[in-house]
Amino acid sequence: MFAIRRYALILIVLIIGVILGNMGLDVALIILTPLVLLWLMLWDEKSYRRSQQKHNHLSYKK
Repeated sequence: MFAIRRYALILIVLIIGVILGNMGLDVALIILTPLVLLWLMLWDEKSYRRSQQKHNHLSYKK
């Protein structure tokens, strides 16, 4: 979870840099879209692993 938070912080810093820069909206979207999608996939994978571990832990108790 710590890595996901760190990645989100890097994304926020990058977004601020792109907004403050003179790159334009098109270039900003080209740069940020893959990064945001990657962050969402990492977050979803972490949630899935957590639910699988919880499910496996409960099944061993029975």
